[in-house]
Amino acid sequence: MALSRKKAAALALDPVMNKALSRAAKDRGISRAEFVRQQLSLVLEQYMDHPKPRCAGLAKGPIPFPYGEEDTFKDLEA
Repeated sequence: MALSRKKAAALALDPVMNKALSRAAKDRGISRAEFVRQQLSLVLEQYMDHPKPRCAGLAKGPIPFPYGEEDTFKDLEA
């Protein structure tokens, strides 16, 4: 993502969250800002617009059953 397109946001964290954020970012080897971006991306995914699928599947018409319906339960008949 181009730096010029990013918008700055400020967060106010209590000391416990601030320490946890620093530790989590350090454990992953990334900056605090990148950690926040990654986590927000996961949470905000459900609110983003996605293109609607052009189809729901690959079949054009009914999918044939691999064997006749009469054979389905023949082993269960006594």
